Amino acid sequence: MFQGLLALLHKEYLQFSRDRALVFIVLYVFTVDIYIAGAGFNLEVRNYPTAIYDRDNTQISVQLAEKFRQPYFRVTRLIYSDSEMETLLNKGTVSLVLVIPHNFARSLAEKNHAELQVITDGTLSNTALLALAYAGQIAQEFAQEVGGRWGQSEPGAAHLRPQVKLKPRIAFNPNQKFEWFTSLIELFNIITVVSIFLPAAAAVREKEAGTIEQLLVTPVTPVTIMLAKVISMASIVLAASCLSLFLVIYPVFSLPWRGNLFLYLAATALYVFSATGVGLFISTVCRTLPQTILLLLMLLTPILFLSGSWTPPEAMPVWMRLITYLSPLKYFISIAYGILLRNAGLGHLWPELAGMTVLGLFLFSFCAFRFRQRFG
Repeated sequence: MFQGLLALLHKEYLQFSRDRALVFIVLYVFTVDIYIAGAGFNLEVRNYPTAIYDRDNTQISVQLAEKFRQPYFRVTRLIYSDSEMETLLNKGTVSLVLVIPHNFARSLAEKNHAELQVITDGTLSNTALLALAYAGQIAQEFAQEVGGRWGQSEPGAAHLRPQVKLKPRIAFNPNQKFEWFTSLIELFNIITVVSIFLPAAAAVREKEAGTIEQLLVTPVTPVTIMLAKVISMASIVLAASCLSLFLVIYPVFSLPWRGNLFLYLAATALYVFSATGVGLFISTVCRTLPQTILLLLMLLTPILFLSGSWTPPEAMPVWMRLITYLSPLKYFISIAYGILLRNAGLGHLWPELAGMTVLGLFLFSFCAFRFRQRFG
């Protein structure tokens, strides 16, 4: 059995290396695609196209408008009429308009508070909510700054009020580099896709070419054939993930070196072990490569969206939150983030590792049974 496994492994590696298109795709998704996700995709608000409609025209209103010339916002226009504001929003020239009303400075001085209007384009709701939050923060800080200046310049005008000062400390990502999150989550998604697709495509192409029947008449068992495909494809995914970490994520995005690399590789191998089983199950259902791709797309949607990578499970309905425990990617993301960003050890990650192991053994056993039943 061992000699037959080695021979089949040699065949799988040789067959993969001769498929130049597949080799190019694997190299592309683990390098260029990771770089694009980290460098070109960002959910933060930066250079948000903004217009200022200053109806007060005072020194205070001008100072407030200058506060919006920050990295969050990019002031592209000054508006002087309601019709101009409506036109710019309808055309999409600007995405946010700051309206400073009449008597803004006077209300701030006499009543100690004033109102502003912020109109934002809600077609991209998440970005609009972030922009509103940044605008509110800037307005609040400006009001405190102005109140402090007036309180110091006019004795007796300042009132003693209880104050609570927040001193935030952001752990594990103090500079809030969003590219760390996007590059890593793209890597985890790519590992999922490739781990499922490679063994499925390899087995289906054997069926299309008719070579699967030739393998079955050789002195090897269907389990040996399955193990050869799993081991070869899993080792390729592990090597490609290391290539992505050391060639793209660590040097390009300056991800700090944390955690135990061997623990990460062991967890990744366990996850790939689960995912390749799903790929072999797909190969027992599909007869052609197009069918394989369509079924893969159908399965990837719940696996990715129920993993908690983009939407926290706490924000999901209760029934959907329970389904997330059936996604192996949910466990892998927690483990990989814990190792690579928080330097978590086995003592902290054993519940997720245990859950992924149990789920992986179930998936792989079921898919192995299905593969043996189909080709045995």
